[in-house]
Amino acid sequence: MKGLQDERIIAEKRRINSNAFGICFLALWGILLYRQYALRQPISEYLDIFLLTIGLSIYITVNNVSKGLYLTYRSKAIKKKVQFTGALVGSATFLLVQYFVIGYDLTSPGDVLKLVVSFMVFLLFWVGSQSLLLGISQRRADEEAGEE
Repeated sequence: MKGLQDERIIAEKRRINSNAFGICFLALWGILLYRQYALRQPISEYLDIFLLTIGLSIYITVNNVSKGLYLTYRSKAIKKKVQFTGALVGSATFLLVQYFVIGYDLTSPGDVLKLVVSFMVFLLFWVGSQSLLLGISQRRADEEAGEE
């Protein structure tokens, strides 16, 4: 049939589109960082890009979780490694942003304590939210598997 495409062609087109979207998504984050730190622009000048990037992040996460695809296809060891790496990178990024944006004085015990407490709260929130998302996604994946 003339209009019928081979599944390999369709899968390859989807992979190319997915890679292009990923590159654009990373470029949006790069633009945000450049405008914030290199150009020192106020957020009002790039709020549209920020909201678009956050919206895309939420859309991707919600859809992956609701379809049962949020890390559910990986082994338990890989899931733990991804969770640990994500928590480490997320917390380190949070810590650096807090330090540079708020400008804590590391010679002041009060500022160090505030930085440590905010780091611990963020880390607990990160681990809790990741566990919640993984649990919901796993439950959805189990429901999908049970229907087949």
